[in-house]
Amino acid sequence: MKFLKGSLAIAAALAMGSLTTTGAHAQQVFTWTPKTVAPAPYKAPNKPRTTLAEVRQKIPAAKQSKTWHEQVVSDKHLQASWVQLALGDQSPAMFISDTRAAFIVWEGEVEFTIGNTPATTNTFVATKSSMVQVPARTRFQMKNVGAVPSLHFEVFTADATITYEQESATLPKPQPGHSWQLTRQDPGAEALNNYSTNGTTLVNNVQHRNYLAAPSAGAFVSAPGLFVNAIRGQAFNCNMQSPTALGHRHLNYAEFWFIMEGQIQYNIEGLDPFVSEAGDIVYVPAGRWHSAANYCPGFDTRIAINPFPTGTHNWPPTATQPNPPVPPVSGKGWLD
Repeated sequence: MKFLKGSLAIAAALAMGSLTTTGAHAQQVFTWTPKTVAPAPYKAPNKPRTTLAEVRQKIPAAKQSKTWHEQVVSDKHLQASWVQLALGDQSPAMFISDTRAAFIVWEGEVEFTIGNTPATTNTFVATKSSMVQVPARTRFQMKNVGAVPSLHFEVFTADATITYEQESATLPKPQPGHSWQLTRQDPGAEALNNYSTNGTTLVNNVQHRNYLAAPSAGAFVSAPGLFVNAIRGQAFNCNMQSPTALGHRHLNYAEFWFIMEGQIQYNIEGLDPFVSEAGDIVYVPAGRWHSAANYCPGFDTRIAINPFPTGTHNWPPTATQPNPPVPPVSGKGWLD
């Protein structure tokens, strides 16, 4: 026990000493991280790149002008879909019990009504490139108020639980093994614009922004279970990244991107490099190396979406030696 305490004291002293250095190197930590021998597989409906044209091809001709819903992302953390609303159609009035949802309007005009009381309700019309978020336990409804079918991309957590107001005329079929019961829901006060961790504000969450009307990089949603972050830049040529550009990987969560403008070139482990365009959805499973770069002259924006606002980025130790010799393996892991 004395030896353990002494070791901890020495480690603490070394750690405090390292914090006196300046720059990013003071925050670097090298650890041995697990990596699947074969790249983590893609599981349907997830694909490396999903174009809007591919999504539309799946919709039967009889439903082309009607309301439809096509899921393109589904994993243990998040689910995302393209949704078309027919002329005049609207969603039911809904609440999400414990997490937020995010929306990107891509075609037409979608009226959002968000709020629990008349005094707090905000109604606005979202058009192409509008980004909208709804806090937990907050009533919201969407309606197509334009002259053509509307199209939007929506993101929910994988375990999102939707509830419906008492005044609902009808209810959807409950999940298997469930029934509907009326309960009192205390909305609480999940503030829209002051989510913080350890007292430090991460982002000034806003309910609605039209991205292309005033494009800029920065987080749009930063909350437990959902991070939506606009990354903007420009390239000065149309050169592909070096195939040896690994980028980074995430140990415990997948990530995907909505391409808002321009073109983004991707290197994803196990795949040939490719270029994505506005309206594409690009997905990488947990554990795969991935690197994104702006492509061709002009501004490019990708909306990065993942479940952890402060998620870990695992980088190779050096660009030229991503796999140094591994120490001998013996025994079990701490949690085995």
